[in-house]
Parts: sequence; structure tokens; C-alpha cells
Amino acid sequence: MVKNTKEENELIKNKLKYLELDLNNIPDEIKEFYPIEYKPPKVYDETKYKVYRYVDIRQIQILLTDKNRLDSLNERFKSASTISSYLEPENEDDIEKHTTFLKMLREVDINKIDELEKEQKEYLKEIPFKVKYTNNYLWQIFYDKYTQQYFMLVPTEDKNYEAFFYVLKNKIHSIKNKKAKKIYVPISYLDYNNEFLKKSEIEDLEKYLWLFTKEWPTVYEVYDKKDNLSIQIVGETNVYEKIKSIYKIEINNENDATKFYKLLKALFILQTELPHKYNFETKISSNGGLEFLYNNRIIEYESLTRVINEEYEKNKNELKELVKNINKEKEELENINKDTKNKEIEYLNKEKQIATYMECKKSFLGKVKYFFKYKKTKKQDNEEIKQEKKELKKEKEKIKIEIKQKEQYTIEDLIELCKENEEKNKKEKDIQLDKKAMNLKKESIERKLNNATKYIEEIENHKKSIFEFWKFCNKDEILELTEGENEQKVEKMEIQKTFDYVEDFEEFGNKIDKIQRELFSKKECDSIFIASTNILDDINNLKNIDDINLENNLDILKKELKEQNKLSEQEEFDVFGAVVEDKTKIKNLGNKKHREIAKNKLQILNIKNNTNEEEYKESIKQILKDIQTALEKGKSINDISLYVSEKGKLNTNELKILHINPENAIEQVKYNEKINLYRINVKKDVNLIALSNIMYYDNKNKTLPLGMDISDEILLDLSKLKLELKRQNLFRMNQIVNNVNVNTKIICVYEYDIINEKES
Repeated sequence: MVKNTKEENELIKNKLKYLELDLNNIPDEIKEFYPIEYKPPKVYDETKYKVYRYVDIRQIQILLTDKNRLDSLNERFKSASTISSYLEPENEDDIEKHTTFLKMLREVDINKIDELEKEQKEYLKEIPFKVKYTNNYLWQIFYDKYTQQYFMLVPTEDKNYEAFFYVLKNKIHSIKNKKAKKIYVPISYLDYNNEFLKKSEIEDLEKYLWLFTKEWPTVYEVYDKKDNLSIQIVGETNVYEKIKSIYKIEINNENDATKFYKLLKALFILQTELPHKYNFETKISSNGGLEFLYNNRIIEYESLTRVINEEYEKNKNELKELVKNINKEKEELENINKDTKNKEIEYLNKEKQIATYMECKKSFLGKVKYFFKYKKTKKQDNEEIKQEKKELKKEKEKIKIEIKQKEQYTIEDLIELCKENEEKNKKEKDIQLDKKAMNLKKESIERKLNNATKYIEEIENHKKSIFEFWKFCNKDEILELTEGENEQKVEKMEIQKTFDYVEDFEEFGNKIDKIQRELFSKKECDSIFIASTNILDDINNLKNIDDINLENNLDILKKELKEQNKLSEQEEFDVFGAVVEDKTKIKNLGNKKHREIAKNKLQILNIKNNTNEEEYKESIKQILKDIQTALEKGKSINDISLYVSEKGKLNTNELKILHINPENAIEQVKYNEKINLYRINVKKDVNLIALSNIMYYDNKNKTLPLGMDISDEILLDLSKLKLELKRQNLFRMNQIVNNVNVNTKIICVYEYDIINEKES
């Protein structure tokens, strides 16, 4: 027990020395306390820190509270005491506090304090790209607006004391050396100061940015080392497919803040008021911020008025054209309607004549009556039609519009015009539908009229004499007046689901892994596994060049062999083969347990210390042969897009590993400033091999889970495919290097379709 006490005392002594703290000679500046009139806010989300700034460590008063960080701020603040009562006990209560301080000192890890020191040195150079940083909650530094003082509220019941001791250490050091030292920290429970934008406007900014990026941003007020304010907005946005990139917008003055707010507000109003007309895209700018585009054109505040004017003029011309088309369509509809009405009248007259004939033919007097009554029918009919045409003739009413003429149009003017356009567009479509319906009606009447005309012509052909007409009427044959129906064939359309590499990947992996386990032999699966390693370069080299030298690559494999300790220089035979572990070893794959053994490329290649280059080449040739055989059998089970990144051009004369997820493809060459991303759209049944679980593990125990849990990669033989470039795209994305730095990369996308598979 005595020994432990001595060790503890020594430990405390060393830590006090590290802190430069002499408990018998505490600097007056540490002990001094200036009254605080802090009033905790009633409503505040303590998980968010809105304000970050550089604070001189000497200006931070330290208070300790016997609560923990999860207790309410009111409770913590009420029970707070000055640090001097913990360092210099003056009464019985202070002795207990002093004991608490020594306990905290014993438990604190000096290495963690050093980590904070290193972190703060980075932040003195530059503000973190994300503004916030890991474990920023440790600081618990507050600002009292009434007394304009900073204070640190340290919960003694917590287990993380490194931030407290870091502040104490550096405060003592700064006082002794009379040298200022600033730290970059979040200010707890401090709201925006509304200097650049009102709180309501900042909330609007968050709402506007969400509409365009579909991700909720975080807005910070940040004060630099010179106490200059900036608004910094950090969020994420889609840059290509489902690839997201972080962005940061920095606003350094009230004028820029107002411009940015007005720009977003204008775009927000346009997109929400006219969602079918305007959809603004977001892209990462060259400085890692956001650009807003419409029709591939960057929209900025300075160009906003010009864009509104141009859009107004464009929509004005569209409206004029619409009105012109509507009047034309309306006139055509009226003409079709008149024509249809005329044909209806003509048909009704003929139908009446046929009905009269059917009734008259029943008696002798009726036949005679019909014969003489309809002798001059045609002339009478024409007179009736002319009379109907006169009745149908109406004065044409044309649509007229009034369009504003101004030097500068507003968003209100543009919205009003666009809504007028939408209304006229709807009217045009309605007229077109009416035309289509009227044309169908006209066609139907025309068919009926044609049949009726033929029927009457047949009757008229037998009216040369009363006797011939009598004979015709007495026939038993029945003439048909029914309208002929046009048979329409309805083609069935097969709707194929679009593959989504986020939503559908698991199902795809399970299906294709199950198929491939039955389709490929163990030998083929082993060879495919080799293609998933760095041996693929040797496979492609031998595929295209027979006499290539692979001796250096073989030497590298032999070094790997030694590092793995699979064989010693004297060992000629491996007694275990592929059975390197017993079957009781449990592993996890895709959150499922199994007892299978991972494949080893050196064992599959049969690499030994005495393997020569020719033997290695023969192994590679056999593997290439197995892969080609497997590729003839392997098929895509979906239409799917595959991605690969290259520094330069895509080599289309080799076996290539591609990714289903484009982000994984980009990760391959993430250190390049410019990346070429190649996208190949693969149709169902194209020859390929998925690197599913069976390619990485033997399945002797039949416990291997189905799926693609190790890789999202696909093996294609590009030399067998004919590719056609369909489109190109370019976008930027930010990649975080560390807390402070970010790289803005340019991604050039080349999208290819497979025209067909080349003949072997």
C-alpha cells in the first residue's frame, strides 16, 4: 500500500511538472476570478456548435463543477466553483475538491494532451475545412455577453480531462512567459450574432441549400486569429450518379452574404414556383465551394438580372409561338368539326333514305312511292347540306395576349409569364386532344357514310325501271350497313428495372454468386481469384506478348513467400497444402459466420523457392486459359454500368477489373489531380465474371455466405468487346486529406456502350 502511494505521488509530481504547476506557488492570474453574469439560454441544441473562434488562452477563466457533461447547463453552472478552490484548499469543502483535482490529475493521459497540442498547432495555420473537428465537445468553453468574458466549465464527473489540463498547462505557460497563445475552439451555447445575416436568413439558407443538394448543410460563424468574422457553410452534394462530395462556402463580408442570400432565394423561388420549368444543378467549384447551373450555365448574383431578362424574352417568344399554334390548332379543330357536322348531316339523310327504303319495300304501294319520291334525292340533299353549312358558319375568335415591355424584368414578371405559358401549353394540349378525338369521330362517320353511300348506290343501280326495282326489292339478300372495324394491335412493352448500385447491389451479389458456384469449377474460381490480384498485369502481358520477361515479378513473389513464412529454403513439400487452418476457426463475412479458408495466390500459382521463370509462365498461361473458358460461360444477369479509373487512356486490349460502385473506382487513383473515369454500360447476357465470395474462399465446409462482400469488382475482357463512346462529362469533387486540407479533383467521365461482342 505504501509502495502504491509512493508511485502515485511520483506520478502526480511528474504530471505537475509537465503542467508547470507548483501547488505551493500558484500564479495570481490563475487564482483571480472576475464575476460572471452568464444566463444559460432556455432553448438550445447542445449537440450543435454554431460559433468557432480563436481565443487567447489567458482570457479563459476556469470553473469546475461536480456534474457531468450530460447534466443540464443550469445545474452545471449553479454548482460551479473557481479553480483556485480546487488547487488551494482553504476549508473542509475545498479539501474534498482538492482531492478531486488530484484524482483527475492521476487519471489524465498526458499523451492525449500532447495530441491536442499537435492538433491545435495545425489549426493555428489554417481553419479546418469542415470547421468542426473530432472531439470538439471536450472544450466546453462559454462566452458571457454581459461581462464579455470566456470561461471553461469542467465537469469533474466526466472521464475526459485532457482539454481542461491542456488549457491549464498553456495558461500557466503563457502567464509565466508573458506570451499570448490562442486556441481554435467552439463556443458552447452561443448563437449567431446576426452581423452578416439574420438568424432567420441563415435558416432560410439551410432550407434553400437542402432543395438544391438534397442534404442539410451546417452554417457556422467563424472568427479568425485577427477576430475577423466569416460565415462558413459546410455540406454535401451529388456530383455524379450517387457520388457525393463535401463542399464549403466561405463568406467574408456583409455585402457578399447579402448577394449569396439573394441568389439562393431567387433560385429557390423559381424552382419551387416553376418546378417543371427550372431545376438548378449544383457542382463543386474550383475553390471547393458550390456552383449553381441552369442548362450547363453557371448562375451568379452578378448575372442574375441578365438571366432573368433572357429567360423572360425566351418565354415571351415561346408564349407568342404557343398562341400562334393555339389559334392555328383551334382553326383546324373548327374546320374538322364543321366537316364532321356536314358529314353527319349527309349520313343522317342517307340513313333516313335507307330506313324509308326498308319500310317501303314491305308493300307494293310503298315500293312505288319510294321509286318516285327519291328520283331527285341527290339534288335535294345538296340543298340541305348547303343550308346546314350556312348555319354552321361562325365568326372565328382568335386568342390575344398582352405582354409587358420593360427594361428590367423581375422574378415576379418571369413567374407570371411562365405560368401564362403553362396555361397556354395546357390549352394547346387540350385542343390537340380534342382534334384527335374529333378526327376519330370524323373517320367513324366517314366509314358509316361510305357504307351508306354504297348501300344507296346499290339501290339506285336497280331504279332504271319500276319492274327491275320491284324485282330487286323482292330479293332475300340483306345488304350490310354496319361500319367496318379497324383492328389495332397493342404491343406489349417489357419494362426492365434500372440497376441501382446502392439499392440493388446486395441482391445482385447473392444471385450471381449462387450462379457462379454452379457454373465454374474450383480450378476456374482459383484462376479468377489470381486475376483479382496484382498478377493480372502478368496475365495481360502474356496475353499480348509471348516472350515477355517475368523474372523480376517472380522474384517479388518469392520475397512475398518468405515474408509469409509458408516455406523455408530447405522445404520442398508443404504438408498442409491449402488446409492451413482447422475447420473450427470461425470467421465473419457480410455479418454472417463461416468456416471457410481464404485463398492464397502463392499456393494457387505453386510458387516455391526453386520455381523458375518458364514454370511461372506456364502457370500464368494456364490461368489465362481457365479465365477465358470461364468468361465464355459467365453472363451478366442485369443491365449494369461498370467503372474503372485510369491516369490516361483506357487500354481496350486486355482483361480489366471494373467496379460497380464508381466511388471505389475513383479511390484507385485518388492521389491524382485529374482522374479519367471510364463507364461501360453492360447489357444483360454480356460475358463477364463477378468477383463474388466464391472467388476468394474455398467452400469445402459449405458455410460460405452468398454475395459480394469482399469486392464490388467485375472481370471483363475488353478485347472481346466493341465499345462506342456515347457521351462525356466533367465534374469536381473534394477529397479530405486531413482536418485542415482538402484536394479538389477534376473527374473526366467517358461513357461507353457495348455495340457487340467481337468474334473470337
